Amino acid sequence: MQSLNEVAYQTILSDILKLKFRPGERIQDKDLVDRLKISRTPVREAILRLKNDGLMTTVPQSGTYVTRISLKSALNARFVRQSVERDVAKEAATDMNESDILDTKTLISKQELATKQNNSEDFFYLDNDFHKKFYSATDKDEVWTWLQALTLQLDRYRFLRIQQSEMPVDKILQQHRGIVEAIENHDKALAGRRAFNHLNLMLAEKDNLLKKFPDYFEENH
Repeated sequence: MQSLNEVAYQTILSDILKLKFRPGERIQDKDLVDRLKISRTPVREAILRLKNDGLMTTVPQSGTYVTRISLKSALNARFVRQSVERDVAKEAATDMNESDILDTKTLISKQELATKQNNSEDFFYLDNDFHKKFYSATDKDEVWTWLQALTLQLDRYRFLRIQQSEMPVDKILQQHRGIVEAIENHDKALAGRRAFNHLNLMLAEKDNLLKKFPDYFEENH
């Protein structure tokens, strides 16, 4: 069972990632206590952790705010993801068995269903599950966990982007199928190249989002 500190942290983190707490929004401790129905101490501990994550900040004589999205951090996170996942995909082309491959195809089918239902939240988490499968199949779950801590700003951007109608869902799914095809054919070079190129899509449409949601991003981006 999760501690109250962990429950508070995970709940607030989820709300920040899903933009229920908007970038730049002021957050009151009391509101969080009332909403989560827990004492002030675990809420304050959660806020401290979120500050360390770069997702909240305190402005003296003003209050505590959700930080704006750092596009620079998102770009750096994508760089790390691409570098790591290219090699993970290569290993997957050797290590993934038929059951693992079937799991990835099922996840793609579920993403297709989420698209038909206009369920952007499900699509987001299914997308994570799809990529995570390559790490688990190559015994690199720990690496995936490390990456989650590094890619928080990127995930905030992705969640904002995934809710926009102009997102190229068909292209994302097509590339997912291409990665799985290369892995199923044990083509390590192609699997790595397709995984690397696919992650370029993570920060697609950034100019449009900056224009549409200027207050959501740090001024220096």
